Amino acid sequence: MNPAFSVVIFTTIAGAAQGLVVTLALALLAGLAIAPGFVSASLILAAVMLLIGLAASFAHLGRPERAWRAVLMWRTSWLSREVIVLPAFMAVVASWWWLPQAGWLALLAIVLAALLWTCTAMIYACLRFIQEWAQPLTLVNFILIGQGAGLVLASALAAGADEQALLARTGPAALGVLLAGVRR
Repeated sequence: MNPAFSVVIFTTIAGAAQGLVVTLALALLAGLAIAPGFVSASLILAAVMLLIGLAASFAHLGRPERAWRAVLMWRTSWLSREVIVLPAFMAVVASWWWLPQAGWLALLAIVLAALLWTCTAMIYACLRFIQEWAQPLTLVNFILIGQGAGLVLASALAAGADEQALLARTGPAALGVLLAGVRR
């Protein structure tokens, strides 16, 4: 299988952005002391990554001017659901950046990230002609890979910004993800 480059860009960059947002949300909900400037900069980075993913998904469309029609089949199409959830997730990330003290936005970001991973994974899991993806573990793989990429990104950002509290929690998990990737 040779997927379109735009699909690879969307899946990789958006998944890592989701993982970064979930990592920040979990850290803040757990009460870790993280500098507000670090959270703000990380949320901006996640928003930019999501915009890049969105642009890549538009590049994948044959007729971008008809993209709005993708929303119409939300009852039966995982792609339609993804088209709805992605902008909602982006709006929550932007709102959380704007209102950093609102803990409920962090919780909502986790829920929408999980929904977005579900929608994206189910698009692939519904492709019956690709037996490797037409299985229940596709969803688990998408979540683990996206969250793993987000942990690695959060750890790298925390190391660069000297955010010791976050690095102490994410560093070991990110190292495990990196070692698993090298091993594979």
